[in-house]
Amino acid sequence: MLRIDENQIVRLLRGRFGARSPSLIQGIGDDAAVLRLRGAREHLVVTTDMLLEGVDFRRSWIAPPELGHKSLAVNLSDLAAMGARPRFFTVALALPADVSEGWIQDFYGGMSILAKRQGAMLIGGDLSRSSSGIQVTITAIGETSGRRVACRSGGRPGDLLFVTGILGKAAAGLALLRQGRTSGRSAAERLALRSHRAPEPRCDAGLWLVGNRFISCMMDLSDGLSTDLPRLCEASGVGAEIHGAQLPVFAEARRWQCDPVDLALNGGEDFELLFAVPERKAARLEKAYPSKYPPISRIGRLRRERDVVWAPSPDLPLRPLAPRGFDHFRNFS
Repeated sequence: MLRIDENQIVRLLRGRFGARSPSLIQGIGDDAAVLRLRGAREHLVVTTDMLLEGVDFRRSWIAPPELGHKSLAVNLSDLAAMGARPRFFTVALALPADVSEGWIQDFYGGMSILAKRQGAMLIGGDLSRSSSGIQVTITAIGETSGRRVACRSGGRPGDLLFVTGILGKAAAGLALLRQGRTSGRSAAERLALRSHRAPEPRCDAGLWLVGNRFISCMMDLSDGLSTDLPRLCEASGVGAEIHGAQLPVFAEARRWQCDPVDLALNGGEDFELLFAVPERKAARLEKAYPSKYPPISRIGRLRRERDVVWAPSPDLPLRPLAPRGFDHFRNFS
């Protein structure tokens, strides 16, 4: 059994390959790398993600257009977390022998719809045969606006924590799939399944937050708040406290025997934005934030103590928040 988790591997790589370069603004350990090219008006932002059959998805649970959409969306979400505008992407696709031409057309069709909506262009990639299921690897390239960028570092004690959207919808959809319910019987079930199968990257919201200089640090929520928040805190050298009563949860999940708070904390694949705002700017942010973007919720604050704690309800004391979100290697056996 592999006895190392994702965070440990990232630290190992950062120690091995963490050399400085005048062209590198942000390297290993954030949602994306930020590059300063000589003579360029803007910085480039680069990220890579992969989706593997049997690990990240099952073909029986997701249609080819949805998988194409999701494969690109998880990369664009990383660009959103940096406040970058999507520009280009490459796709490396490995396929087993039982995949049809129609499947391939539908896969790229779903991807192209999202790409067009977000202004991103496919510029290349690779194709290969696979003996162990479908494998999708995408590298996405974004561009800053005004050379402004958000990183996980930069948060300070006292900064207020916010998230976009509703947390736990994607995990609620996954719970339905695990129960054998692949098509929703109600609007809430259909919403949960769509959130899991075809998440929407928050590119416009990320651009707006960075462009208007409200935030001190930001990341996207891919592995669950309980796992991703400590990563933001480590990068910023702070701790955090959050309040369960303030979490924007997907309450409808109770209908299929799920705990909405547990899903919000530990479910993963929300691809919402988690960000910190200096307290003096919070009221202005809440007033100025455009209603056309997913709503934002104030869920807690950063603190000087380096641990991450939470209060399940207002009448209960703060307690440690265990990182129980998704980790590829902690769940490996």
